[in-house]
Amino acid sequence: MICLKIIKIIYISFILTLLVLSLYLINQITLKNNYPDFIHIITSKFNNHDYDFKIDIMSLYIKSLKTNNHFLNNIEENVQEVSNIAYNETKPIIYIYNTHSDEEYSYQKNDIYNIVPNVKTASYILEDELKKLGLYSIVETENTIDLVNKSGLKYADSYKVSRTLLEKSKEENPSLVYYIDVHRDSVKRNATTTTINGESYARTMFLLGLENKNYNENLKMMEEMDNYLNQNYKGLSRGIYKKQGAGVNGIYNQDFSPNVFLVEVGGVDNTITEVANSLKAIANALYNYIKDV
Repeated sequence: MICLKIIKIIYISFILTLLVLSLYLINQITLKNNYPDFIHIITSKFNNHDYDFKIDIMSLYIKSLKTNNHFLNNIEENVQEVSNIAYNETKPIIYIYNTHSDEEYSYQKNDIYNIVPNVKTASYILEDELKKLGLYSIVETENTIDLVNKSGLKYADSYKVSRTLLEKSKEENPSLVYYIDVHRDSVKRNATTTTINGESYARTMFLLGLENKNYNENLKMMEEMDNYLNQNYKGLSRGIYKKQGAGVNGIYNQDFSPNVFLVEVGGVDNTITEVANSLKAIANALYNYIKDV
């Protein structure tokens, strides 16, 4: 009898061990070229986008059941949808730049990475998120504020400098259609942070210059992207801030193209992980706009 009980205990332990091991393996499936490791993104020059990450397959499957969509069907539909937009690394359609390249996110909340992330960091993360959607973009490598200082200009002249970079980039890359000026706000954390489905996000805000005589064309794009964010990431967007008058630029290079838009991603107190969550949402919003144009 004792031997039989021991055998039963060993058998049950073996089955439980197999079950736990199976669940662990499912939870630790590694995929290539999907979500970036932030440490590598922040500490490298982003020339190599070959990242590993661990994806919780069970959570995705459960989520798909809740939305009445079969998991595999969702994957196939997403692949088909992305394929509708031509992906061509030799012909980028999106230009990402930072007029105020010195805008940083809080070191205190990001010190685990041993760096001070800034809007340039955000630009490279956005580039990576767009790439996943089949949208090829380029990030401006010139530091706008360094150019301002070297030219003996004032900080208020930053948009004049970024304008020259816009023009140069378009000349070198005629395929460019969309232009994103990434900033971060100076307001405090309570105004720039929100929680969506248990995840913390850096809130976004579009800025429109009313002194551009064709601002309604730029406004159309911002409104559609803002509507997408409101529908799919409730509470993420702070809306569209319209500026004109004394003491402000009033144009923000938006007269360069109807597809120039300025977006504030979070504020000085946000973590780079919160910023990255929001950049993924912005990438989705832009993709949604482009595929419908």
